[in-house]
Amino acid sequence: MLRSPKRLSLVAQTVAILKEHIASSSGGERLPSERELCVQLGVSRMTLRAALARLADEGLIRGGKGQRHLMVHVKPGQNPTAASRNVVVLSPVLLQAVDPRVLFWIDELREALSKEDYKLDFLNQRNCYADHPGHALEELTSRLRPAAWLLFLSTYAMQEWFSTRGLPAVIPGSRYEGVRLPSVDVDYRATCRHAVGRFLAKGHHCLALLNPRSVSAGDVESELAFREAGAAAGSEVEAIVAHHDGTVAGICARLDRLLERKVRPSAFLVSRPTHALTALGYLVQRGLRFPKETVLIARDHDSFLQCVVPSIARYQIEPLIFAHKLSRVVLEMASGGNALPRDYRIIPRLVSGDTLS
Repeated sequence: MLRSPKRLSLVAQTVAILKEHIASSSGGERLPSERELCVQLGVSRMTLRAALARLADEGLIRGGKGQRHLMVHVKPGQNPTAASRNVVVLSPVLLQAVDPRVLFWIDELREALSKEDYKLDFLNQRNCYADHPGHALEELTSRLRPAAWLLFLSTYAMQEWFSTRGLPAVIPGSRYEGVRLPSVDVDYRATCRHAVGRFLAKGHHCLALLNPRSVSAGDVESELAFREAGAAAGSEVEAIVAHHDGTVAGICARLDRLLERKVRPSAFLVSRPTHALTALGYLVQRGLRFPKETVLIARDHDSFLQCVVPSIARYQIEPLIFAHKLSRVVLEMASGGNALPRDYRIIPRLVSGDTLS
């Protein structure tokens, strides 16, 4: 007699229970009918069919289509893989709204996948980015079973959901602590530590990191590294993390509060290229001179920064390097190679500008 699953993540738990039953079989036996399984498991036919579809993709059952499913006994160490040749980019925004730098690595990834006979799909699915996306993700992954998922602009809830279920997913960005998925991103820890070192070398001792009020893993990592580097420099150095709401008015208001401090920052590291541009313009408007009175580095790069006067110092990575590294990790995951749940990091180079030297 099969045990009844808990009501949380019914599809995933139904799959797990059926796997236990299949593993205990000798092979060549058939599952009970769908009607009998629904009664024994206490689940709906939709939930059961989603679970059966996963088992079929994993090579654990065969048949169906009016007949009872044949169970395929998998020997220890055997690793059946899904036949899907699709890779899906999951995104909260439409493709036409994506940053050009992201479009570049998407195109490069699509070309690399096509050479190995894989197809890349882009899926805008905002409900998967909600605070509690479990139901939406359960429904989505019961319909689609690609060779790999790419979790673009992913939240902690999304990363944790894919991680705990062992689904093949890669994060084009930073992963959160405790998440066991491979990720490819800029080395924000090394970037922020290097920026603090550059500020100190220029004689600045009150430093500020301007970050949007974000819970993105890359921003969290930046803040930790910035504070750590400041603390390691000694008690005479103050490293401030200042948050803003991402608007022009919000950035200017945050800068006003910083400049009103008794000991005000004279060195600024600013996340996001557009926010760095706003900060530069406002500090100039406040009468501060670069680099004599204050210095500024943009943590991130965008091509428009090359056209700004005074030129903004910034950290930059080669888009092709990022695209190639991401492609290798995705192909390894899609081919069943089980890419390691580790951080694949790219260290950017500092492009000097008038705001630093």
